Amino acid sequence: FNDAATTEIYTRSPSAASDVYKRQHMLSVNEHVFNTGDILSTLYVIKSGAIKIYVTNDSGDEQVLNFSLPNDVIGLEGYDSDQYVSSAIALHTSSVCAIPLAEVKKILNEVVPEWLLKLALDNFKRHGRNISLLNKKKAKSRIAAFLIDTADNCKSLGCSGKDFELSMSRDDIGNYLGLASETVSRTLTQLQQEGWVKMERRQVTIVDIPHLSEAAQHR
Repeated sequence: FNDAATTEIYTRSPSAASDVYKRQHMLSVNEHVFNTGDILSTLYVIKSGAIKIYVTNDSGDEQVLNFSLPNDVIGLEGYDSDQYVSSAIALHTSSVCAIPLAEVKKILNEVVPEWLLKLALDNFKRHGRNISLLNKKKAKSRIAAFLIDTADNCKSLGCSGKDFELSMSRDDIGNYLGLASETVSRTLTQLQQEGWVKMERRQVTIVDIPHLSEAAQHR
């Protein structure tokens, strides 16, 4: 983090982790939370915004692993290796709460907090969804499933399950789904022409959930 641009707010959790101090960091666009290979000393819970989780191969090519949203916990993938195994970058202005790993391990040795377990399970489920999306053959099915999944995530946060903003670019969506960005744009246009969705830049409105859900199930 850039100390000059970081705001730190200390709070206490009323749960079993009440002795763990959370340090909240404000992130600007394209600011990294952590990078692959960094020492894993902290886990992070997203409070607002959206974070892209990705890895870079030996050729320098980027592979998007996940898009993490509020209430997701990030950094757990490297828990056993003591190093971050991926990188995390803010897609737009975001905030995260930092939880020292030493404190987390201390708590886990005593009792597994329900709130942390739920966050961890939710986070890993998102990775499973990406594998499922990549196994779909047709671009239309992948895009439809992605939109339905994003809508469900927004609904779980108390927001509308039909109207939401895509925090990520077409390139990032394509990378995540294993599609060219041109294919993503063309497929979104097709879904809009069929009257299933409406789009204005990154703002999406799902008009026909039944047909979109049906398309998401096709291969």
